Amino acid sequence: MNDKSNAPSRAHDGYIRDSRDADRLRELIGNAGLSQRAAARELGVDERTMRYWCSGDQTPPAMAFRGLDPFVRHRESLERMIGLNDSQIRMMESGKMSGMGHGPSTGDLCSINIQIAVLRKRNEELRLLLRQDAAWQRRQRAFAVLIEQSTPNGSGQITAEAVAELDASWEELAAVEADVAKLTAEIRAGLR
Repeated sequence: MNDKSNAPSRAHDGYIRDSRDADRLRELIGNAGLSQRAAARELGVDERTMRYWCSGDQTPPAMAFRGLDPFVRHRESLERMIGLNDSQIRMMESGKMSGMGHGPSTGDLCSINIQIAVLRKRNEELRLLLRQDAAWQRRQRAFAVLIEQSTPNGSGQITAEAVAELDASWEELAAVEADVAKLTAEIRAGLR
């Protein structure tokens, strides 16, 4: 029974294995400074499943790549912090959270209002980071379209729409970068 010639063929499972999936997953795990065991725990999957994915015996789902991608994790972390800050603000404004103020007497209305202002400024900064990331991603996608169109395997012709999208993405990124520079100047001047 253990004879390999009697083993079911993997060629009929409907998927042509791509070793690049396993290579990419191992790279993400290494970049995150995790072992396969730690990555499995992080993703909430069985260690054996992670071994199969990393060896190329099974195809890792998109969630595995997404869960280990530092850019995605960073963006999700920023969104989570914004949500937590918004929740704290709502609770403090409704009086459901006390002792969260700012200064020596944390429970009085003045110190709570200061803490609310601090949280709002922090969320403004976090949202700006998200805008910056989105603008950068848009520009990267616009570049990719131009490159694809200009190659012999593409149409060989760059479209006006692709150029217009690249121009718009540059304008958006420049506007966000100006907002980042303004915020950075405020932080350096001690205004935040």
